[in-house]
Amino acid sequence: MITKELLYQVITFVLTVGILDFAERRRPRFPVNRLHNLGLNITAMLVVIFTGELWKPLLIMTFDALNIASVLTLDGMTSTPGVGRILMGLIIADLCLYWVHRGMHRRRLLWLTHAFHHSIDQLWWLSGSRTSVTHLFLFAAPQVILGYYVFQLNALEAGIAFSIGIIVNVWIHTNISVNLGPMQWLIITPDYHRVHHARGFSGKNLGFVLTIWDRLFGTFADPQVVVEGAPLSSVSTHNRLIRLIVGV
Repeated sequence: MITKELLYQVITFVLTVGILDFAERRRPRFPVNRLHNLGLNITAMLVVIFTGELWKPLLIMTFDALNIASVLTLDGMTSTPGVGRILMGLIIADLCLYWVHRGMHRRRLLWLTHAFHHSIDQLWWLSGSRTSVTHLFLFAAPQVILGYYVFQLNALEAGIAFSIGIIVNVWIHTNISVNLGPMQWLIITPDYHRVHHARGFSGKNLGFVLTIWDRLFGTFADPQVVVEGAPLSSVSTHNRLIRLIVGV
């Protein structure tokens, strides 16, 4: 059964991909061969779609069994306007995912869950979908906790929040260059995230929505200095593709 929440995410994904794919084709940031590893990229996208939706109900079922709502529920949260709860959830989720992502680049065990994402040798929106099954779990857990238990989002609000997450993931991996003016100091752009995939800079620019976490915690690298012509740091998939996709 397709829930309203899932329907919002599907519509968001289709519209986002349509718009950004058109932008990539019209004015690509760097030349890419879209047929290169196309089968792998499509497989990765399917893994994200199906596994991502599988983790969410499993996590909710587990957290309900543990009764974490009794610990995490904040008094008066439901009286806060939905827009406010969504915004707070996105900001705190971005901070949490920054630290999860940072751990993936600093701890060997966590790196195994993330290495598949850094097997990308040509960065565009579809190749950016390479994410292991365990990586999806580690990213889903804080989002589920924050969305459903701390900020108590209803189906519509959760659908909006998770849809924004879909837009962000496609946006930051898109092969385009966008000038947001003064907002570039705060909002992460494709050029900003491309630095993270550049050789020698994988420990930099770890945020997803806001640049402030990198600036505050010492992992900021200026895309205007780094991105031009920097080769990507690509993890080999030779003889270990299944392990990379699983993330072990």
